[in-house]
Amino acid sequence: MTSDHDRRSALGVLAAAATTAFFPAKALAMTQTDPIAETRLGKVRGMRQGDVISFRGIRYARAERFMPPVAPDPWTSILDATGFGASAPQSNPAPPPGPPYVILAQIPRPAGAPPPPPPLPESEDCLFLNVWTSGLNDGRKRPVMVSLHGGFFYGRSGSSVDGSKLAARGDVVFVSLNHRLNAFGYAHLAELDGTDFAQSGNAGMLDIIAALEWVRDNIENFGGDPARVMVFGTSGGGMKTTFLMASPRAQGLIHRAGVQSGPALRFIEPDAAAEATERLLHALDIPKADWRRLSAIPVTQLLAGYHAVATAQPPRNFAHLPHFAPVLDPVLLPAHPFSPDAAPCTRDIPMLIGSNGQEMSFFWGNDPAAFTLDEDGLATRARAFLGDRTDAVLALYRQAYPAATPSRRYLQLFSDYSIQAPVIAQAERKQGAPAWLYRLDYQSPALGGKLGALHTLETPFILNTVGSARPLVGEGDDPVTLARKMSDAWVSFAATGDPNGSNTGLPHWPAYERGQHATMLLDRTCHVENDPARMARKALADLVEG
Repeated sequence: MTSDHDRRSALGVLAAAATTAFFPAKALAMTQTDPIAETRLGKVRGMRQGDVISFRGIRYARAERFMPPVAPDPWTSILDATGFGASAPQSNPAPPPGPPYVILAQIPRPAGAPPPPPPLPESEDCLFLNVWTSGLNDGRKRPVMVSLHGGFFYGRSGSSVDGSKLAARGDVVFVSLNHRLNAFGYAHLAELDGTDFAQSGNAGMLDIIAALEWVRDNIENFGGDPARVMVFGTSGGGMKTTFLMASPRAQGLIHRAGVQSGPALRFIEPDAAAEATERLLHALDIPKADWRRLSAIPVTQLLAGYHAVATAQPPRNFAHLPHFAPVLDPVLLPAHPFSPDAAPCTRDIPMLIGSNGQEMSFFWGNDPAAFTLDEDGLATRARAFLGDRTDAVLALYRQAYPAATPSRRYLQLFSDYSIQAPVIAQAERKQGAPAWLYRLDYQSPALGGKLGALHTLETPFILNTVGSARPLVGEGDDPVTLARKMSDAWVSFAATGDPNGSNTGLPHWPAYERGQHATMLLDRTCHVENDPARMARKALADLVEG
């Protein structure tokens, strides 16, 4: 079975291109009508895309390797903000052979579709954000939706997220951002130098906080309301959102949180983070006494060392973070967000949280055998995480899904174990401000329908970009209708802290409560059901780490 790390690595390469539209920046002749926005450091010039004004590649901070971000210098001329900034370093200098692990690569592109854009350059100088808005200086203060990209803590870029469709509605300002990743963002050096490098293990999180401070200080000039900021994301973006909720430094910067298929209960412990750093030094053949060489070696060399460590030390499961991830810290991240209970800082932030019905097919691009299992194959794979309870749990799934093939039952079980069970645990542990739980059950027709409601499928529905995701969501009106309902609910949540809006077209969505477990089931027909994942919740709850 493919390792979780391999699956995660592939996620960073392909997910965005297949599920969201990507608009490469265009070189435009500057005119007097080009949109110009004022920031605290100087003016920036954007570009118009129909009813939307976009600003791309706005620098929000600078940072030296492993050091906290600092504010950039002010400027006097009008800076161009029509092209995305560089992505964080992430590419493996020596990628392994074989097909991609993410199955989206196997979905045929529509006839006549333009080729995907080339990847943006990667650079340590990557602390840029992007803004989409429908109005400047019009007296309106729209809620703000800040998207944190997926790719766990390894890869991807905020430039792959298309916020134009939500901004074009006129009722939100959309922001995406880049931050440092992998060893550049999370190499824990505090055990080696607790002064200059005390915060190196959380540099990526400090970057996101710096971007949110930029939003607080500047977003009103882009038509946004700094008092209504929703931070949200899918997969790793949901993890980052959850982790920020537990940080005292982020308090007041986040007013609502959206966690989509990204359950996160615990930070990495300092001793485990220090061990990963030692593994990195060993992979790079750097003596521990000479560890400061990490600050000067070439980018590709550091990436090679990171990928070697990540390959040799894969996570145990989807939510496990064995290396190069946010580190428990007495000041920045003083308590695990939802382990064993909710951290104090999470109490005042309402949450919109959920998962997709059959998440894990997304990661089976190089595992065709997973789609043709017999009963023995199902039992063998399940035993790897169920142990001596395998027979009992498989009997429950046979009873619940009598018409399903062994492969489909394994897909359901593996998805429930990997993502749905920890998502439910997070909702169960939420205290204070309410949480609303959902499950996306819409079945993708791609590849003959064998994928189900796979990981990242919610993205085009939430961002209302189904037009660019037809191979994944299918043709006809149903995807458009569901996208309208879901995007309206997410916008309502950004605006009010409650997904129940007057125009969503969804039935009333009760907040999650222990004992009721109300869940909005999102499909061609949407409805609320109490405890629809009861079997998985009871059978798998004690397997959730943390």
